[in-house]
Amino acid sequence: MASEIVAAQASHTPMSPEEISEVVRRVFDILQKLQSIEAGQAEGNNHGDAPEHMNPQDSIQRNRVICLVCGKEFKLLSNRHLALHGMTSRDYKLKYGLPLRQALSAKSLTQARRKIAKEKGLGAKLVAYRRSHQP
Repeated sequence: MASEIVAAQASHTPMSPEEISEVVRRVFDILQKLQSIEAGQAEGNNHGDAPEHMNPQDSIQRNRVICLVCGKEFKLLSNRHLALHGMTSRDYKLKYGLPLRQALSAKSLTQARRKIAKEKGLGAKLVAYRRSHQP
C-alpha cells in the first residue's frame, strides 16, 4: 500500500531516488501506526516522524525544507512562518544548531538563486560597490 501511495505521488511530483525511498519509509511507518490504532493497540509511540527527532541538517532537502517546530514542508522556510512559532530565522538556526549562513530553503531553490546571481554578476557588483563606499 505504501508503494502505491508513493507511486501516485511520484507521478505528479518529481522526486530523486533518495526522496522516494525516504517517502516510502515514512508512509509505511504512518500506515503501521494507523493500523495499530485501528486495532486498538496504540502504545503512544511518539517518535519516528516527529520533527523534534529529525537531524536539523536532514530537514533541508533537495526539493523541500521541513520546519523542525511543526513538521510542515516548504520550499522556503520564511520569516513569516517562523514568526508563528515566535522566532526569527536567527533564533531558529541557533536553536537547532544550523550555521547562521545556512539558507532555510530547499537545495534546488538555493542552487537556482545562486545560478541567477552569478549570471547577473551580483558578486562582482557587490565588491565594486563596497570598494566605492569604503571610508
